[in-house]
This record gives sequence, structure tokens and C-alpha cells, in this order.
Amino acid sequence: MSDLFFLQDSRSNVGSRAMFWREGGGYTSNLNEAEQFKREPAVKQYECRETDLPWPVEYVRTRAEVGVDCQYLTKSEAEAYRNEDGRVYVAYAREWDGNDLVWRGGKGPTANLHNAIHPGAADAAGYLAQGFELWPCGYIVERSRPVVPAALLDHRQALRSVGLKLPTIKRPRNRTYSDRLNCEGCGRFLSERQRFDDCPNCGAGNAP
Repeated sequence: MSDLFFLQDSRSNVGSRAMFWREGGGYTSNLNEAEQFKREPAVKQYECRETDLPWPVEYVRTRAEVGVDCQYLTKSEAEAYRNEDGRVYVAYAREWDGNDLVWRGGKGPTANLHNAIHPGAADAAGYLAQGFELWPCGYIVERSRPVVPAALLDHRQALRSVGLKLPTIKRPRNRTYSDRLNCEGCGRFLSERQRFDDCPNCGAGNAP
């Protein structure tokens, strides 16, 4: 039974990618940078803020795909990269999933690098003419990282897989106060101002 957990900040995602607590502070979609917690600290953090969801590390990693963050790519580096086999990944220009590039896949656009086509040099020019961006395969692989789409995560299923039941969070009740009173004659609601006059419905006096 796994005893290591990621903590997801479930308040928001970046594109389709789930965000997790980063080791050293902040949040990240990169599973290699996500902090791993023992069971008890993970549950305690959930008790402090119920939007911080504990996920078994193994459960999340088996649903991961490969993303490439455009913030860590530069054209100058890519052009200088020694692309020995000439193969390239084909990216859609100005299309992203969060910060991740969207690739030409065998069955259409995909942000998962595993599903992206990688033609050789002989076919690359044709894609360039269609307006695609070309990136050397080796350069991209070196800058890829594991991410997980939030839509693939089922929290109940994940917790059942490791026999974890989270405590019920007790929420303080919001009390509501009303300045309305009931008429002693007919039972209709009266405002604080109306209680000092005769009831507009039955004429009964309600002044204290």
C-alpha cells in the first residue's frame, strides 16, 4: 500500500493540467517537481484547507502524460541544437494547453508528446509550409516533463485504492438574523419599524 501523496491545489488548473504543491514552495504541474507527503501530513493539510487534496503518488503517475512548457523553449537554442537524426516534432503555432505546446498528432491536435508525430527531414518542409512550428525531437524530449490532466483524476477512486478515508470537515454554520417580527394579532411578519405602529393588516398593536 502506497504511503506517499501529492497535494493538489484544486482551486484551479493550468490549462487541462492539475497543479500540485511544489517542493520548496509554490505550485507546479510538473510531477517531478511536486512534493511528496506521508499520509498523516497530507491528511492534516487537507483538514487545514479542504481544497488541498491528497492523491496517492502511484495513482497520479499511472495517469500522467508528457507535456512541454513553452516558457522553457527558445528558437535560438532549438536552431543551435545538434539534431542528428533530423526528426522534428510538429507544433501548432500560437496554440497552447495552459503553457504547454499543442502538437500535430496521429489523430489530431494533442498536448501529449507521446501522441505527437515526429517526421523526418524529408517531410518537415511540408509542415513548415502549412504554418506549423518545427522543433528538434531531442531538444523537446530533454525539456519535457510528466503532467496529469485533472479530468483523468477520480478522487474517490484514488483514495479507495490506498484505503484512505478523509475526515469530514466541520464547517461553521452561518447564522442569519432577521429584524422582522410576527404580528400578535394575525401572525404576519412586521419590520422593526412596523412593530411600533398598528399592524397594517389587522390593526393590532405590537409595540413593546
